[in-house]
Amino acid sequence: MNQKFLQIIVLCSLLFQSCSFEDSEKSYEERLVVFGSISANLPVIDTVLVSKTAEINEDINASQLWINNADVKLIDDSTGSILRYYNLGSGRYFPITDTSGIQTYDKYLNFVIRPGSTYKLVVISEMGDSVIATTTVPTEMNMRSADLGQYVCPDGTVLPVDSIDIKNLENLSFAELMQLYANPINYVSENNINVDSVVYRFGECYTKSFASYPMFGVDFDSENYETIKILTYALEANKIGLEPLDTLSSILDPDSGGFFDYNFNGIRDSVLVNLIYDTTLGFRIWKGQYPRLTNNIPYRINPWQWNIEEAPTPIMWLYFDYYGLQLMTFKATSESYFNYFSGDPVGQNIYLLPDSNFEDGLGVFYSSNEYRFLLNVVRE
Repeated sequence: MNQKFLQIIVLCSLLFQSCSFEDSEKSYEERLVVFGSISANLPVIDTVLVSKTAEINEDINASQLWINNADVKLIDDSTGSILRYYNLGSGRYFPITDTSGIQTYDKYLNFVIRPGSTYKLVVISEMGDSVIATTTVPTEMNMRSADLGQYVCPDGTVLPVDSIDIKNLENLSFAELMQLYANPINYVSENNINVDSVVYRFGECYTKSFASYPMFGVDFDSENYETIKILTYALEANKIGLEPLDTLSSILDPDSGGFFDYNFNGIRDSVLVNLIYDTTLGFRIWKGQYPRLTNNIPYRINPWQWNIEEAPTPIMWLYFDYYGLQLMTFKATSESYFNYFSGDPVGQNIYLLPDSNFEDGLGVFYSSNEYRFLLNVVRE
């Protein structure tokens, strides 16, 4: 027994001597960090953000990392056309500014991103450091309404899933898109746009998880794309009005009786009346606590964003934070977007960097092809 034990000790010592456990420490190198995107069939609508990295133990304010004197340009690979960006402050760059002349505006509006084409984003800092990223713009998704059939609730109730019109904003121009954002209600009315409504319901069947009852479904050619980015923009999120009445509430208004006291001040006053408000435990698990404005008024981040990879996709309660008119945008994204978000962009692991397409730099430059439609979310 002692002899076997001695042999094991000798063997282990030989193994440890033959193995090297020397860890090499990678020296820090300052890098440029760039974020930007382009969308098919539109001029540039996204600002490019340019900054630099800092060492972990470096005593520096984050605002000092912005770079405001960089040379930023977008190049169309097939034509060689160049669109220059101008600094707006705080590391932000865009092709036009408040002081741009007519020629600059014309060039900006005529530089429309073409589906299937390849573009380069080139950034050169004032110190001479440069990074380049390339993206190929996705082609259209062939969007269509999905027939999801029937849904069975946890209690056995069988409900049909609605089908809505998702082709009410096809071939929308940039100018028309700006008009829609500026005054959505008037735009819908003046252009006689058909907008279907879906009902937002509460309860175990409707607001429990991602597997809850779908309000409707959307289908597209998912096999052609890595990731689809969905944005739900509530166009009437900022509507202000008195807190809603509640006959069961012990908080009373002298003129109106019981009411929902959204901002916890004991007074029936103005809040965001289109906010979908729920403080039940299950709701808070999925949605989290409501952020609050300086006067304690609750709100939700608008637009809401999610990434999906498969179709058809059910659209349920989690996609909506407000009642009223909603602009839903499905964005087929380029490979660089998928690769970046396959890394660790939200910082779960501080030792793992997202997969950037900027060689010798950080960040991501990606492209998308967007499809939009309008719907209305109404109260039960």
